[in-house]
Amino acid sequence: MTSRISFEKVRKEFVVRPDDGGPAQRFTALEDISLEVEAGEFLTLVGPSGCGKSTLLDLLGGLTSPTSGRILLDGKPISGPGRDRAIVFQQYALFPWRTALQNIEFGLEVASVAPAVRRERARHYLDLVGLSAFGNRHPHELSGGMKQRVAIARSLACEPEVLLMDEPFAALDAQTRENLQVELLRIWRATGKTIVFITHGIDEAIVLGQRVAVMSARPGRIRQVFEVPAALKQAADDVRSLPLFGSVRHQIWTLLQDAPSSPSIPSNQEAIAHV
Repeated sequence: MTSRISFEKVRKEFVVRPDDGGPAQRFTALEDISLEVEAGEFLTLVGPSGCGKSTLLDLLGGLTSPTSGRILLDGKPISGPGRDRAIVFQQYALFPWRTALQNIEFGLEVASVAPAVRRERARHYLDLVGLSAFGNRHPHELSGGMKQRVAIARSLACEPEVLLMDEPFAALDAQTRENLQVELLRIWRATGKTIVFITHGIDEAIVLGQRVAVMSARPGRIRQVFEVPAALKQAADDVRSLPLFGSVRHQIWTLLQDAPSSPSIPSNQEAIAHV
């Protein structure tokens, strides 16, 4: 396999002004991030709250730039957003006045894709996420899980090389979340996309990822990358019930418990949003 994404000693700092009006302080969100993601791989990232997971995803999406180090996509440095990457956030961010099908078409409209072509492509991805019968429904007529499927279809319709997912199932109930995990794995196998998926849930990280990257508390570093055993990917039943799953989960849980406490930072969070 070939590396699609390469993080090379990436560091990210922010300048923060305290609420008390004191001098600005430099705040390190990520430190010495070196990581390879293979083409077609499903990588999950898990770590303590505030460890910089979302900041890492923002860097990969080109929404912000590293303070030092670099990130390569197919061997070329990332210098900003691009159509080769799509982001799915926890919030669905669907346009309430558009139908599900029209929401999926939106990115294609921006890209000036011909109407007939974008409609055909939107229908294809609507079917891929299992919502072909709901294309004319507006967001208020859809459940939370359906809305997130539409958001995923909208990202896929632009046909990116890499799909970035920032805790997309966190706001859903447990049953819907597990159902969507199954659906996402099916979609990943059908499309062969490279997926980087952020989660707070150890179980979710193991169920979805071929590898699980565990991050330290702030400043975020990659503490260890776990290879998920192939036996957990081939099981027909719920892998959570298998002794091997429990063993892998315990290893990751133990590593997270050993994470040092985050240093205190000024209370003004404006300059460090999404950390």
